[in-house]
Amino acid sequence: MTEKLSIAIDMDDVLAGTTEKMVLSYNALKQTNYVPDDLLTMDLENLFDEVTMVQLFNEMNAPGFTRDLVVKENAIEVVEELNSIYDVYIATAAMEIPGSFQDKFEWLQEYFPFLDVNHYIYCGNKKVVRSDYLIDDNLKQLHQFQGTGILYTAHFNQKIEAPFTRIDNWLDAHTHFVANKKDRVEETRERRLKNYEKTLAAFK
Repeated sequence: MTEKLSIAIDMDDVLAGTTEKMVLSYNALKQTNYVPDDLLTMDLENLFDEVTMVQLFNEMNAPGFTRDLVVKENAIEVVEELNSIYDVYIATAAMEIPGSFQDKFEWLQEYFPFLDVNHYIYCGNKKVVRSDYLIDDNLKQLHQFQGTGILYTAHFNQKIEAPFTRIDNWLDAHTHFVANKKDRVEETRERRLKNYEKTLAAFK
């Protein structure tokens, strides 16, 4: 296997601190003083009732919400190194928040200028993403993805057991994809072979 392997990376809560900004917006709406880790111990159905969810959606969909999101620690340096040895794509579910399109583009241009703009993928269902790997915090997206899913730890998924390799931060991502690149090559070769054999069997 001589060609570069490919990695698609989610944006919200993987590259960018979206939940942190959302909690600040919630505090402003409800006059509360929560921090993101409070989400681990609270009844989220009561916290995010239907009316509140509509209010938060309007906040997140408004121009400017995404533009000043904080970059996750070490993300820039690690993604830049990944980009030198893998084909890196950004796969973000912007269809859910269409008002974020321009902000996401400008945010990526500011913090990750080394990425090819033609590798930005605005999508809904990430089943359409054909990379070898997907780093995402959303379990639904990982289950739909056809390649190898990597679960990025976020406030909402910390206590969830899932059949995916979990990385807690971008230093973990560096170890998994850079230090252990030979393992990723072998892993991908085996997955592609299984998929090929499955396709052949379907025609018998």
